[in-house]
Amino acid sequence: YYIEAGVGADEARISDAVARAGNEGYRFFVILLDDDPPGGAVTFAAAVMDRIGEGTVLVLSASQEGMDSTDFSQSELDGALDAGFEASAGGGDAAYVDAVVATLTGAAPPVTPSTPATSSGGGSKTGLFILLGFVALLVLLVWWAIRRQRTSSLQSEQKMVEEARKEIKSQLDAMANTILDISDQVSVSDSKEDNQYLEQAGATYGTALEEFEHATDLDALEDMSDRLDEARWQLDAAAALAVGREVPPKPVKEVRHQCFFDPNHPEATEVAEITTSAGTQKVQVCKADADKLRAGQQPTPRMIRVGGRSVPAPMAPRSHGGGGMDWLSVFSVVLGGMAQQRSYDWSRSRRSSGGLFGSGGGWSGSSGTSTSSPRPTRTSSAPRARAGRSRRRRR
Repeated sequence: YYIEAGVGADEARISDAVARAGNEGYRFFVILLDDDPPGGAVTFAAAVMDRIGEGTVLVLSASQEGMDSTDFSQSELDGALDAGFEASAGGGDAAYVDAVVATLTGAAPPVTPSTPATSSGGGSKTGLFILLGFVALLVLLVWWAIRRQRTSSLQSEQKMVEEARKEIKSQLDAMANTILDISDQVSVSDSKEDNQYLEQAGATYGTALEEFEHATDLDALEDMSDRLDEARWQLDAAAALAVGREVPPKPVKEVRHQCFFDPNHPEATEVAEITTSAGTQKVQVCKADADKLRAGQQPTPRMIRVGGRSVPAPMAPRSHGGGGMDWLSVFSVVLGGMAQQRSYDWSRSRRSSGGLFGSGGGWSGSSGTSTSSPRPTRTSSAPRARAGRSRRRRR
């Protein structure tokens, strides 16, 4: 077992629980962490299991619990976690571990403390040395797993920033071309107000271009994405006035002013309604994609790289210039003048070690087909089961 400094658990009870599991023939590893590990408790338990090869690993952190086992099934782990959660209400982490061990192995803690037997033989000393060596090995494994998870988390975050910067730069370049196109329209217009909006858009674009050079984290890139939305609305206002149309309503910050299918499409002035099992939501659609929908066609979304995977623009994070609708899956789109709604299926697996979107996989228009990435090779050939959930630590 391993108990991180700061965790106020009863070490003697934890040690006894691990010993009882061993007496029943099970290798049981308990790890108590003061904070939640990068990637979560389940991923952390899996990382430790990858190193020890077989047995059962239980990880309890500040707000999570996770298990990985080659000895027990998924349903058995779920039952053990249920028992642990109920027991911890009155006894903290030690009671949690007692309940998990008892549920899985049948080795319940003694009702009354027993008096330890004394021995002067060399066998007990040998056993003590073996136990100390085993504990030291587990401490090293936990230290290695923590360091590996933190390194992996930093690398993943850096990769996300690089992907987001590349996409935002692409959208900046596309906006430069849009500004030139709308400048041509404004130059032959009799309106003066359209030129004011065009100048505002140019100033907003210039500010975004300057900020891009210093945007090195996802929060800064999300702010930049919001600024690009502001410039898009200003450009759409200029384009509308240039041809005698009304200025489109100015969106609030929480609402994206960009084409639902592709943020680089200009004149996202038509309102469509997407319908999912959770309800409906209004989105902006450019004139070209609106015409396709009315003609019975399905516009193809722009694909944005997120965590090594190509994600439809509406589902990509705002930091990547996307719509931030990561909850989208199966939905339909309808707007005025359409004979019938158009259906989409962007379902994909969320159970991936690569983060929210993971790696591999794919999306389709209406067919609903997807491809999944191959499972990673284990270091152990034994069957593996995992379980985990959120919790509130009870001392």
